[in-house]
Amino acid sequence: MATAVVVTVNGLQYQVPNTYGEISLNEFLRKNLLLTGTKVMCREGGCGICVVYVEYPDPSQQGVVVQRSINSCLCPVLSCDGWSITTVEGTGNRVTPSPIQQQLTKHYGTQCGYCTSGMIMNMHGLTKKYNGSALTKQIVEDSFDGNMCRCTGYRPILDAFKTFASDSKPACHAVVDLEDISGQGPGVKCPTTGETCFGTCPKPHESQMAITNPINLQAASWDQPKTLTELYSRMAALAGKRLFLVAGHTSPGVYKDGPYDAYIDTKKISDLYLKRVASTTFIGANVTMTDTIDFFSQTATSNPRFSYLAAVAGHIKKIAGTPVRNAATWAGSLMLKRTHPEFPSDIFLCFEVANALITVQSSDTDKLVISPLALLTTNMDSPRRVITSAGFPGFDANVLFRLYKIMPRSQNAHALVNAAFRAQVDRSQPGKFVIGSPALIFGNITGSFNHATLTENYLKGKDIGDATVLAGALKILHDEIKADDVPAEATPAYKQSLSCSLFYKFALEIVGNSANSRFRSAVGSLSRPISSGTQDFPTNASNYPLTQPIPKLESLVQCTGEAKYISDTDSGTMLYAAFAVAERGNADIVKIDSTDAMKYPGVVKVLTAMDIPGVNNINPNANVDQEEALASAKALFAGQPVAVVVGSSQTAAEEGAKLVKVTYANAQTPILTCRDAIDAKSFFPSIPDMVIGDAPTAIKNAPSRVKGVLEIGSQMHFYMETQAAVCTPTDDGMDVESGTQWVDWVQGGVAQCLGVKKNLINVSVKRIGGAYGGKISRGNIIACGAALAAHAVNKPVKMFQSLWDSAKMIGKRNPYYVEYEAGFDANGKLAGIITNVYANCGQTATESPVSAVTLWGDNGYNCPNWKVSMTNCKTNLPANTWTRAPGSTESIFFIEYIMEHIAQTLGKPSIDVKRANFYKNGDRTITGQPLKDFTLAELTDSFLTSASYRQRLQDAATFNLNNRWRKRGISVTPMKYGSTWNGNNFNCFISIFHSGGTVAVSHGGVEMGQGINTKVAQVVAYELGIPLDLVSIKPNFSLTNANANSTGGSVTSELVSLAAINCCSQLKARIDPIKNTMPNASWSDIIEACFVKTIDLSARSWIAPKTTGDDAPVNYNTYGVTCTEVELDVLTGEHQITRMDVIHDCGESMSPLVDVGQIEGAIVMGLGYYTSEELVYEKTTGALVTYSTWKYKPPTTKDIPIDFRVQILQNSSNPSGVLRSKLVAEPPLCMTCSVVFALREAIKAARDEISQGHDWFQINAPMTVEKVQQYCLPDIAQFTYN
Repeated sequence: MATAVVVTVNGLQYQVPNTYGEISLNEFLRKNLLLTGTKVMCREGGCGICVVYVEYPDPSQQGVVVQRSINSCLCPVLSCDGWSITTVEGTGNRVTPSPIQQQLTKHYGTQCGYCTSGMIMNMHGLTKKYNGSALTKQIVEDSFDGNMCRCTGYRPILDAFKTFASDSKPACHAVVDLEDISGQGPGVKCPTTGETCFGTCPKPHESQMAITNPINLQAASWDQPKTLTELYSRMAALAGKRLFLVAGHTSPGVYKDGPYDAYIDTKKISDLYLKRVASTTFIGANVTMTDTIDFFSQTATSNPRFSYLAAVAGHIKKIAGTPVRNAATWAGSLMLKRTHPEFPSDIFLCFEVANALITVQSSDTDKLVISPLALLTTNMDSPRRVITSAGFPGFDANVLFRLYKIMPRSQNAHALVNAAFRAQVDRSQPGKFVIGSPALIFGNITGSFNHATLTENYLKGKDIGDATVLAGALKILHDEIKADDVPAEATPAYKQSLSCSLFYKFALEIVGNSANSRFRSAVGSLSRPISSGTQDFPTNASNYPLTQPIPKLESLVQCTGEAKYISDTDSGTMLYAAFAVAERGNADIVKIDSTDAMKYPGVVKVLTAMDIPGVNNINPNANVDQEEALASAKALFAGQPVAVVVGSSQTAAEEGAKLVKVTYANAQTPILTCRDAIDAKSFFPSIPDMVIGDAPTAIKNAPSRVKGVLEIGSQMHFYMETQAAVCTPTDDGMDVESGTQWVDWVQGGVAQCLGVKKNLINVSVKRIGGAYGGKISRGNIIACGAALAAHAVNKPVKMFQSLWDSAKMIGKRNPYYVEYEAGFDANGKLAGIITNVYANCGQTATESPVSAVTLWGDNGYNCPNWKVSMTNCKTNLPANTWTRAPGSTESIFFIEYIMEHIAQTLGKPSIDVKRANFYKNGDRTITGQPLKDFTLAELTDSFLTSASYRQRLQDAATFNLNNRWRKRGISVTPMKYGSTWNGNNFNCFISIFHSGGTVAVSHGGVEMGQGINTKVAQVVAYELGIPLDLVSIKPNFSLTNANANSTGGSVTSELVSLAAINCCSQLKARIDPIKNTMPNASWSDIIEACFVKTIDLSARSWIAPKTTGDDAPVNYNTYGVTCTEVELDVLTGEHQITRMDVIHDCGESMSPLVDVGQIEGAIVMGLGYYTSEELVYEKTTGALVTYSTWKYKPPTTKDIPIDFRVQILQNSSNPSGVLRSKLVAEPPLCMTCSVVFALREAIKAARDEISQGHDWFQINAPMTVEKVQQYCLPDIAQFTYN
C-alpha cells in the first residue's frame, strides 16, 4: 500500500501522505497550497464556487485523457492520485489573463466576485471538452446548472461565455481551441517525455514536493486497488469496519454519514468502466453520470431497440449540476438509495423503469444479478459486496417510456416528486390503447413506496383510451399514494395530486390525437429556449470617466482569483474558531458541558459566557436591544451561540463544537410565526399608528370595499462568502479583519466584549463576498466570537462560518402577516386604506423595518385616508435583520396586493386601476411631502407601449383559451421609491502622491459587489480631471474612516461620492494656484510642484446630511416600471418567466454598467424571494430545516427571465442628487412582486376553467411550485380527454 499519492496542481507535483483520507481537494488547495482563488461555501457541491478543472488518464482507454470540471469541496485529495489539477490561478493573472477571464470582465460578469472563479473554471472545462463547432450556446447555458451567483442575475455571465460558442455572432473562435493557445492538450504527445500531454508539465526542480503538514489527526486508512480481485480482498479484510468505497464521492453533499474507519478508492479499476452494446447494453459501476448520459444518448441514436435510453439520459441530466455529474457515479446513487430509502434517487427511478439488472459481487465466483428494487434489500455486508455493472434490455417500438422530475426550481434540486412510467401499448385495434406490462414508479413518496403496484395491476390488459379506465386508474392511484409528511419537503396533499397529474400526462401522451388538443397541452414539460437579454442605458462621453460604462475596478482580479477576501486569510500560527449552538429555542440553559469537545484532537479551548472579559453583548449602542455574544441562561432560539470552540484547524473547531453538550430545562414550544405571536400576544413595545385623515369613515362611505389578509415569508441572504473574521492580538489591543458592512459597529462591539477602550481595536475590510444587509450588524456575532477566542489564546484566530451554522445563527428578511381593508369608487379610485402590519422580528426588534410602510407604503398611489397599525412580533428566531430593500420591498408588495384585489373586484386590468390612482405633482405623499418630480404616469404610459403590454395581454388570453393545462399571465408593477439621506454619515480620505501624481482613496463605504469603489474612482477622476488609472481605492479602516455609518440602503455609493467630491474641492483649492502658473504642465508635474512648495496633498471630508421640512425624510424619488409575463404548467405548478421588461430611473448614471448589474441582480434576488426561496423550521425545537443548498433554493441560471430587457431611463437627471444621479441596487427589487401577480393571473385563468376564478382568492408568497399548483385547484375529476 502506497504511503502517498502524487498530485499535480498548476504544473507543480506534490506528494500527499495517505493520512489525508478525509481532506478534500478544496481544503488541500486553500490550506496547504494557499491557492485561495478556489473558494468554498456550501461543501455540498450545491453552489459551484469551488469548481476546479482536472485531467487524468481514462482507466478504461489507454492514452485517453478525461477532462472535467468538478467540485473540489467533495473530492478527497487522495483520490486525485496521478491527476493534473488546474485552479483559476493556473489559467491566467491580471497581467496575462486568459480569454475567458477577459470576456467575463468585459461583460461585467462579476460583482462581489466570490463565485467568479468557479464560473471561470467551469467554462474552462467546457472549452477543453468541446472544440470548434461542438460548443454551442445551448451547451453553455445547460452547463451552468451547478454554479450559483447571488449578485449578477446570471445574464452577463451567460452572455460572456456564449461568445465562445460556435453559433454566437460574433463567435470568439480564438478562445474555443485553448490547446492552440497553450500549445498543449489531451491526446497530444509531450515532446519532452513522450507521454500523453495533460495540459501542464511539472517543473522538474519543484517536482514531488512533499506535503508534511497534517490537517486531520484522526486519519482513516486509504487504499486504492487496481483490480476487482484486489478490491474483493481488501473489502473482506475490512469486515466489521465502517467502510466507504470512493468513486465520485458526491454523496456527502447530501448525507453526512461519516466518520469511517477505512476508505477504498475504486477509480483505478478498469473493469468498473465497462461500456458495451449488444443484445443488452452494459455499463460499469464507475461510469460517471456525465459519461452515462453521453453513452446512453449515443446508444439510443444508433440502435432503435435502445431508443428509450435517450429519455433516461435526459432525466439523468436533471440530477444535481454539471460538476457533480462529472464526478458522481450511477452506482453511488443506487447505494445512497439503499442506505437512505427516503432518498429520491433519479438513477434508481431510471434503472428500475428500464428493467435494468444490477450485478453485485464479493468475489469472482459470488455474483448476484438483481433488479434495482431488489438491491434495496439485498445483503451487501456479509459477505461484503460491491456493484460492478448494470445491464439494460432492448425494447420494441410499442413500449413507451416517460420520466418526470418536479423540482422546487428549474434545475440543481432534488425532486419534490419524481416518476418513471413504462407501458407496452397495443394499438392493433383502432381507437384502443391496451396496456401491457405497465410500470409506475415514484420517488419521494415514502421510504418504502416505489411502485404503484395496485394501479399497475389494474391497468394490465385495459384500454387506457377508455375514459372510465382512466378515471378508475386515477382513483386507485390517488388512494395508493400516501406520502409521508416531512419538514421542508412537499406536503402529502401535493405529492398525491402531483403523482396523479404526472400519470395523467402519461395517459394523454399514449392516446395522442384521440384527446382534445386543449387537453393535450398537458403533455411534456415547459420548454425553455436559450435565454437572452438587452441592456439600454444612456452615457455622456463629455463627462468621461463619469457616466462611462466600464467594468468594476476589481473585475479582473476577481476573474483571475487574485482578489483576496477575509475568508482567504491564513497563516501557520493561526487558530480557528467555531460556535457551538443551541439545538432548541425557548428553553433555559442548565449546563454547558465541553468535556467531549476538549477530547477531540486539535481542540485547544472552549469558551462560554463566563469567559467573556467585558460585557456579554454584541451591540455597542445602549439604545438598542441587548444580544448576548454567548447565551448565558436561556436559549432564545435554535442556533444561538452558546460556546466558542478553538482548534488547530477549522475541522477541529467545527467537530469539537458539535460535541459541546447543552442541558435544557423549562423547554416551551417555540413561537415561530406572526400568527404564533398573535395567538401568544408576544409583541415588542407598541408603535404609534400612522393616521392620515379618517380611513374608517372613508371606507365605510365608499361605493366599494375589499378586505383580506396576506402573508409573505422570509429570505436568507445567501451571500457566497459566509460570515468571517480574523482577529490578531497586538501589544496594545487587537487588529480585526471583519467581513462587515459596518466597521464602526464591529469596533464598538469587540471593544465592549473584550472590556477595552474602543481606540485599541483596529478594524479593516477591503471587500466582502456579498452581504445584502446581512453583514451590517450580524457581523458582530462572528467578530466578537473570534475576538474572544484570540484574546483567550493570545494568537490570531479565524472564524469562517460554515453555510449551515451561518444559516441557523444569522437572522434573515422579516416575514409579515398583514390584514387590510380598502374603500374605492367604480374606477378604483382609492378613498381609504386600513392595514394592520405584523412583522416577525425574532428575538429582538432592533432592526425591524416595519415602520418602512410609513415611507414606502403608498408606492405611487394617492389615497387621502390612511390608518396603518404596526406591530413587531417577538418570536424564537434569530434576530431578523436588514435584507436587500428591507421594508420597502414588502411595503410596496402590500399596496400592490391591495390594488390587485381592487382590480379583480372591478373586473379591470390592474394597471388601469393603478394608473387611475397615480399621484400628480403638488400632491402630498404618505410622508407629508409635496411631490415636485413625479414622472411615473408618463413613464408608465411610454413603458406600456414599448413593452407591447396590451397586445401581449390579448395574446395571453388567446393562449389560455387554447390550452387547458398551460396558462399565461402578465402583470405590470410601477414604482415610486424615496431616497432617504437623513441618519447617514460617511467620510472620505484622499491622498495624492508626488512622483507621479497617483491618487489613493479610502472611503467609509464597503465594497461588497455593488461597485462603490468604481463609482468613487470615476467621481474622483472626473473631479480632479485625471485618468481613471491614476486612482486607487484602499480598504476601509477604522482610523481613516472613523465613526462612519453602515453601507446599506443604496445611498452609500452616492454619499461617499459626495464626500469624495468635497475632498477633491479641498485639494483643487490648494492645487489650482500652482496649476494656474503652469498652463501646459502635466498633472504629475503640477503635483510635484505642489509637493516642492509643501502643499498638503491630503484631504478628508465628513458627510452627514440633515434635511428638514418638505425635503425630509425623502431627499428625492426614483421611479421604475416592470412588466412580467409567465407561463404555468397547471398540473405541476412549474412555471417560468417568458419575458421581463424593466425600466429604472438612475438620473444621470455615474457608471451605467454598474447600475445595470445592480438592477439585474436585484431583480433576480427578488424573483427568488417571491418564488423559490422558502424557510422551514421544525415546530417543536424551532430549528431551521432549510439550512443547506439541499433544501434552500435561490434562483439558478434557468430561473431568470428567458427574455430579459433592462433599460435605464434616457434623458433623466436629478438636481437633488450627487452629480445628477439617482440610487439603484435596492429599488428594482421592489418591483419584482410583479411575478407574483403575473402568476396570479395565470392561476386565475386555470381557476376560470372550473368557475373558481371570479372571486378573489388569497395567495401567499413565496409562490412555490407546490403553492402555485394547489392554488389552481386541480382534481382527478378534471383529468379527462375531452
